[in-house]
Amino acid sequence: MSSTLAASAHTVPPRKFIAWLPTVAWVAMIACFSTDSFSSAHTGSILLRLIHSIYGPITERQFDVIHVFIRKGAHFTVYGVLSWLAYNSWRATFPSPRPWQFNWSGLALALTLVAASADEFHQSFVPSRTSSPLDVLLDVTGAIFFQTLIASFAKGYSTRRGRSAH
Repeated sequence: MSSTLAASAHTVPPRKFIAWLPTVAWVAMIACFSTDSFSSAHTGSILLRLIHSIYGPITERQFDVIHVFIRKGAHFTVYGVLSWLAYNSWRATFPSPRPWQFNWSGLALALTLVAASADEFHQSFVPSRTSSPLDVLLDVTGAIFFQTLIASFAKGYSTRRGRSAH
């Protein structure tokens, strides 16, 4: 049995394994962000002190708006970055000479959806956190935005490369 595990461990090329490390590390970071330490109450007090030190006093309503935008912007961006990292991981796992493939983006979006759903599910058990399917929608929207950028840049790269070859 152990020889079977050892043999199968050697079948994954090190380059492919290494390509997944940033994605796995990012998912681990997201898991940390899903804890009580990063609840709105905790991040709010830090942000409020920071805003007061830079801009001076603001109203509670102004702060609430800023805080929501920052937290929701973080959802959009963090999961967009996850989809980019996952795209690169899938690209290394299923190499191709083309700069972009739909399956890499599709798999990256699927991984992002699973991670976002798992994050919200986990938050439903943390008393200081709220769980919302709307956050999953926002997360996936960020991932789609990033995948659209990747596809656009890859198409531009492919077009420029094709012109320079002539």
